[in-house]
Amino acid sequence: MVVPDRKYRFAGDLKRLMSIPNIYLGLLDIHGYTRYCHRHRGNLSMLDLLDTMIQEGVPRIAAKVGVVSRRVRGDEILLVGPSAPDLLEATLFIMDYFSERHKLSEELQHSRKSIDVILPGFQLAAGIAGGQKYTPLVITKDGDLSGDIVNTAARLQARAGKISPDRNKILITSHVYQRLRAAAEKQPRSYKGKIDYFNTGTVEFKGLSLDVYDTVFLPAEAYRIAYRETMEELYESIDHGLWKSKVFEDTMKLIARIVTSLPEIAIQGQRLASRDTSRNGFLTRSKTALDHFLGERFERAVAALGELTEDLGSIQGIDELALDYLVEIHRNYLTILRSFVDNLDREVDEHPDAIYNPTEKQAFLTLQKHHSMFDGVREAARLRVHNRKAIWYRVAEYAAPSLAISIQAKK
Repeated sequence: MVVPDRKYRFAGDLKRLMSIPNIYLGLLDIHGYTRYCHRHRGNLSMLDLLDTMIQEGVPRIAAKVGVVSRRVRGDEILLVGPSAPDLLEATLFIMDYFSERHKLSEELQHSRKSIDVILPGFQLAAGIAGGQKYTPLVITKDGDLSGDIVNTAARLQARAGKISPDRNKILITSHVYQRLRAAAEKQPRSYKGKIDYFNTGTVEFKGLSLDVYDTVFLPAEAYRIAYRETMEELYESIDHGLWKSKVFEDTMKLIARIVTSLPEIAIQGQRLASRDTSRNGFLTRSKTALDHFLGERFERAVAALGELTEDLGSIQGIDELALDYLVEIHRNYLTILRSFVDNLDREVDEHPDAIYNPTEKQAFLTLQKHHSMFDGVREAARLRVHNRKAIWYRVAEYAAPSLAISIQAKK
């Protein structure tokens, strides 16, 4: 592999004995590329300008930081470099190059001056992997690459495109994250703007589980850092199977932190399905849901969690990662709740004398024959079961080993 020299364009370093731990790979995809090409299929000059950006502009930008680039197919761009910081910097420069929203750095400005007013800004999805020992990588005589590093980068890129279809997004493996942090401690890199990282937990890809980190570099996503630690607390509670109480408490804490951190413009204060979706409304509702849970009204608490999750999903620009977790957590609590209700009903049926006085018991048995009226009486009876909390804990503990949060990417 030849790594272009940063100073002399005509020269490069021939890397004959590069080892796998020194190879990092990124895969980039341009949002809206196919749609753009279809819309301008009759304007060859505009298609040619975009093609020139990909074919000539991108390699020139990548070479400036010692990274090799190759157009794989259509709008997919493959980057290969000797370090995680080099790959991240090249990816950020390329995103900067394609995006109207970001002012290009002075050293790259000349490469887009002639087409800046013609082409619209494009957003990209990227995945970066590599730096691990014993990871297979096949390089053919034609320069094509295949193997686990390529597959992992492709999966991360697809996931980035799913959770952020209209914004730049870079996902990295936990190994790349560790290398970036270690490199930053030794020699801070002057990336454009502030770069931060967000632990997204474990993502289930097709046949593979990966611990994934999200790079936070867009001002519009800076609010997410405010609840980064809250998310990590939730991950830990889930990993330890603390579904009896801690997971629910952490979930309500997360919802409160999300709505507090969101930009004011994101929450319009409207009412949705008679539910208050203002910032104060969300905070009040999450507190009420927690009060229901602590007061052993688990049925109402789980229902409230479902409504909160649904309403958060209607907010434009909501963090898709956090929303995925809320949906999965609600699904698991519905599983616990079904078993809980079955246990309560069994208690009512087996020990009606402990719940009703003789008159109420007779009414209960009578209504049991009339199912249309029975459900309401049954629900009221569940609230009278004395050991509700013990039953909830028993059911939750029994179900915990089979419960999991599966954040899946369909690739």
